[in-house]
Amino acid sequence: MTIWKPELSGQGPVYRQLAQAIANAIEHGELQPGQRLPTHRALANQLGVTVGTITRAYSEAEHQGWLTARIGAGTYVREESSEPALSWHIRQPDPERIELWQNLPILQDRQNAFSDAVDQILATPGRLNALMEYSSVNGELSQREIVSQWLQKYGFSTAIPERLFFSFGAQNGVLLSLMACGAVGETVLCEGLTYPGLSTLSHSLRIQLKGLAMDEEGLLPQALEKACQSGNYRTLYLTPTVQNPTTATMSLTRRQEILALCERYQLTVIEDDVHGILPEKRPPALAELAPERVIHLGSFSKNTSAGLRLGYMLVPAHLHTAMSIAVRGSCWMITPFMIELTCQWLVSGHADRMLLQQRKILRERGELLRHHLAKFGVQYQEGGMHAWLPLPPYWRCQSFVQAANQQGIGVAGAELFSAAHFPSPQAVRLSISHPGDNVSLDKALCILRELLETEPTPQWII
Repeated sequence: MTIWKPELSGQGPVYRQLAQAIANAIEHGELQPGQRLPTHRALANQLGVTVGTITRAYSEAEHQGWLTARIGAGTYVREESSEPALSWHIRQPDPERIELWQNLPILQDRQNAFSDAVDQILATPGRLNALMEYSSVNGELSQREIVSQWLQKYGFSTAIPERLFFSFGAQNGVLLSLMACGAVGETVLCEGLTYPGLSTLSHSLRIQLKGLAMDEEGLLPQALEKACQSGNYRTLYLTPTVQNPTTATMSLTRRQEILALCERYQLTVIEDDVHGILPEKRPPALAELAPERVIHLGSFSKNTSAGLRLGYMLVPAHLHTAMSIAVRGSCWMITPFMIELTCQWLVSGHADRMLLQQRKILRERGELLRHHLAKFGVQYQEGGMHAWLPLPPYWRCQSFVQAANQQGIGVAGAELFSAAHFPSPQAVRLSISHPGDNVSLDKALCILRELLETEPTPQWII
C-alpha cells in the first residue's frame, strides 16, 4: 500500500511547504474530506525529514482549517461536520421558524432605560467628552465601585474594585482569561460537553481541549484527578452553575472537591458564570470559595442586553498584570461609554428591573417546558435559559434535529457541545429564552412533543 506523497515547492521552510502542499492537495481533490493522512513517522521517512517537521506542518495546516487531529486516532482532512462547534452562529429572526437555538436574553423594551442613562450622562458637564477619550485598562475606579456594589447585592462578596476587570462580553472574557493564564498553545481541561465558543477559541489559539467525564452535577472529581495524574495541565475551564448545555449545577460539596483538586495540582480555574446570576437560589460561586484560584466571568449580556457586550471578570491578584497585558494587547481598553451606560442602569435600578423581569418570564417558560416534556426526562434548572433533552432510544440526535428543522423548529444537537471529540449523547439543547414570546414557545414545545411521541420512519437504502 502506498501513502500520499506531497509535492513540495522547494521555497521556504519545509514545514510551510508541506502545509501548503496539504492545502493544494485538498483543493484539487487529491485528499478527500475525512481521509486519514500518513502518520508523522511514515511521512517523515518518505520525505527524509524529522518527525518534528511533520508535526509542525500538520499543526500549521490544522490552524489554517484544513486538518483535524483526533487524539489516539491520527490526523484527518477536516470534514464540514468534523467540528460542529466551529459553525456555531447567531440565527437571525425568521417569521417562518421558531428558534430554540441560542441563549438570548428575554426580549424587553430598553428604550426608556437607554434614554434615561444618556440623560444622566449629559447632565454632568464634560462627562460625555471624558467618556470619548482613552481610559485605563480596567475602567475607572468609580465604575468598578458601582459594578462591585451591585454584584455584592446578589451574593458576590469577593466582587471588589481591586479584583474587577471589564470585557466585551463573556466570550471575550474567556479569550482574555486564556491569554492571562498562558494557555495559548497548551492543553486546557474542560467538561466533556462544553460551551461552543470555547471550541472556537481553542481552534484560533491552537489550544487542545481535553473533555472530562460528567454526571448530573457536572464535572466528575475522579475524572479531573485522573487527567491531572496523567499529564501536566495549568488551566481548567468549567461552568458550575446552569452548565451549558446540560443545565447541571454543582452542589457545594462537589465545588469543594473540585477546588481541592485544583489546589493540589495547581490548576487555575476559569469559571464561566454567565448564567449564574439568573437563578434566585444557587450555591456560592467558585470565586467565593477560592478567590485566588479562580478567574470568575460574568456578563450583562444575558441579564440586561445582549447588544451591550459588557462582561466582568474577578481576577486573582497574581494574575492582574497578565490580565492587564491581555486587555491592552487585544483591544487596549473596554469602551468607557458602554461601561458608563451600564453603571447608570445599575444605579437607577433599570438593571434590577430587567433581571427580575427575565426571572419572571423564565419561570413561566420553565412551567411550559415541564408541562410538555416532563415525561421525556427534560432537565431544567430554575432561572436557566436552556434545557437539556435526552432523546428516546428510537431517535438519533441528527435525525431529531433534522425532523424538528423540517417542522420549522431550530434546536441544538449534542455534537455542537462536544469538546475535542468527546462522545456526544443522543440529546439536544432547547433554548427557551430564544422565542420572542411564550405563545411561540408553547407552539414549538407542542411540535417537539409530537415528534418525541412518534417513532421516526426507517429510511431504507437499497
